[in-house]
Amino acid sequence: MITEITKAQLLAFRLGQLKNEGKATTAQISMAKRNNVEMAINIAREARQVLGGMGITGEYSIMRHMMNLESVLTYEGTHDIHLLITGADITGFQAFK
Repeated sequence: MITEITKAQLLAFRLGQLKNEGKATTAQISMAKRNNVEMAINIAREARQVLGGMGITGEYSIMRHMMNLESVLTYEGTHDIHLLITGADITGFQAFK
């Protein structure tokens, strides 16, 4: 889990550097956002599994964290929108208008 979190942090750090230099593209930002939210939800799910039955109780904050991440993942199709932006960047064709 810590390896995946560190990779996401490094991605965000590098993208921040590019943004400060005026070199970050919308597609790069979209890919990073999509990747890091997906990574975070996967880590939260894994952490809940590690806790077993206690992972769904109020004693640990992992369920609250997972619900917050789920809302980011699905809120107005954000995850899918980032995927469409990435696809348009790669192919040059927009799947939405």
